[in-house]
Amino acid sequence: MSLALIQESAKEVRRLAIAGSPLAVGDFRVKKLIAPLEQAGAQVPVFAQVAKAISELVNGKESESATRLLALSTLLNAILYTQGQTGTEGHFNELEVYATKGFSTRTSARMLKPLIAALTNAGGGRFEIVKSACERGAFNDLRLIDPAIQALGDNYPELAELVADKILPGYGPGIVPRLKTGFEVKGKKADARKLKIMHRLDPMVTLDLCRTALEDGTAEVKAAAIECLAQHEECLPLVMEQTKSKNKVLRATALEALAEHDRPEVVTLFTELIKGKTLDLLAKPFRAVRNRQVLRSLLEEGKRVFGAMLQGDGQPNETLQRYSEILDCLELRNDNETEEFLLACFNQCGTKAAKKSATVGVELAGRLASLLYRTGSSKAFAAVLEKRQVLPLSAFNVVLRSALRTWPPEKVYEEFAPFLDKQKGAGKQKGEVIEHTLWAAREGDPLAFYEIGEPETNLKEAQALKSLSWDPRWLEAGIKADALVFVCCLARPGHPGTLSYLLKLFETNKRAEAGMIIQGLARCQYPKLADVFMEQVAKRTKNAQYLSYDLQLLFQSARHVPPTDLPRLDAFAAKLDEKFVDHYLVSLEPLRSANKRSEGAASESQKGV
Repeated sequence: MSLALIQESAKEVRRLAIAGSPLAVGDFRVKKLIAPLEQAGAQVPVFAQVAKAISELVNGKESESATRLLALSTLLNAILYTQGQTGTEGHFNELEVYATKGFSTRTSARMLKPLIAALTNAGGGRFEIVKSACERGAFNDLRLIDPAIQALGDNYPELAELVADKILPGYGPGIVPRLKTGFEVKGKKADARKLKIMHRLDPMVTLDLCRTALEDGTAEVKAAAIECLAQHEECLPLVMEQTKSKNKVLRATALEALAEHDRPEVVTLFTELIKGKTLDLLAKPFRAVRNRQVLRSLLEEGKRVFGAMLQGDGQPNETLQRYSEILDCLELRNDNETEEFLLACFNQCGTKAAKKSATVGVELAGRLASLLYRTGSSKAFAAVLEKRQVLPLSAFNVVLRSALRTWPPEKVYEEFAPFLDKQKGAGKQKGEVIEHTLWAAREGDPLAFYEIGEPETNLKEAQALKSLSWDPRWLEAGIKADALVFVCCLARPGHPGTLSYLLKLFETNKRAEAGMIIQGLARCQYPKLADVFMEQVAKRTKNAQYLSYDLQLLFQSARHVPPTDLPRLDAFAAKLDEKFVDHYLVSLEPLRSANKRSEGAASESQKGV
């Protein structure tokens, strides 16, 4: 008899034994072997037994998968040992063993497929797929190490940085040899990221490699080596030398790395640089500087330059450029000294002296308002609100957020609701800012708050706005102004106009934000949410050539459907085009997790009884 099918089955069973028996349930690679084995079973009964064993495994329960996988493996081994070749020629080699973290994965093949594609292919929408998978712990799987390493060279920098900062370090020092294998000292950004990951996971072993990279590497790799070496006190002289490099990027990197060290030579270096003609290289380093002497020197220079601006001394453009560089250095700082300096300058922007100055105008006041808001103090919020009528349109976002964090909800509504239904001009732009702020606050997206900012700062901002209350009248205003964001974010059960408004949007077939509408219906506790979701998926995947951003958001809205509808949603997958099935099934994973948690809670409750 031909053993090709048995050998293929044994190969797949071995793969599942390595990956974990729970992953065997629903595995499509094993499932596709059932039909040919059943056909061969008409002539050779043992093939039919294998087909039955595979069917019981892939269509069974996860709790029984280990027993069934063992039974199938035993059957296949028995066939191979009696009918096939069981050995091969080769040499024995000792396996290298490295310390790493333990992993327990239940990631199915259908979840891995789109994730691996997002890590290794080009195209839009991949960052959201990887980010979502990272947040739900899908990278707790050793099969994703190589695709993740490949993504370090991705042409989308945000994706590569996410992999370098959040994903690969989670595997532990065991991946350092794997990273070192493909590392090139003369490489580019991918190799620079590899060096930083290796140093983060195993700093002492990687130290010599960092020294070599600083000597012989390309500019990208040298910059990474500087960041790593600055974390070792004995290597600081090497980093100090790079502050005199001819390469501007290396000088900036060295200064940024030294900023966290409160040492006499570092203080002297920064104090001298403040006296220089340009401060552009100090912007990022000063966000980390904590030495009071250095900060005091910068603020004294800031007061001198601002005074010159008020008096009209010197060349206006040069003075404004100098002051702008000082403000760049104070970006994201929230210490008392910085706040007092910013408040003093901000309060003088409306004085008679400022009106005589060609440089101290409303645009500069807007820049100062933004910096004051980021200090996060109630005094700063009050100062911004006091000047809200004279600030430029570009500062409206900080005016709004200052009001949200200071005023009661009813006062915020009365002040800003009139902008919601404006159709043109500044009023329309302010209405859009209000919508954007509500969406960012309700969704808690830290990246939505600042174009430039540290993740920790953005996260605090997101948490602060997410906890705020919005006046209930905003919902009616949103319906009246056809402001979908307001209706979806503030929808509530029992409100008479919300449900009819949202359902009518689907009838017009003009709105692309189907995922957002599904979310609004979920907040209304609409009983037929699963039916509407499947109807929209069927309509929007029909004749679609690729997974668009709007379609991706629609799939993600599946998490708002009640978990009790999961069997219907699973069955619906058979009606979809093959190119969308994997993405669709992955979007149902939050519902599966919710069902498992409910089953676990019910089981614990029964044990308690």
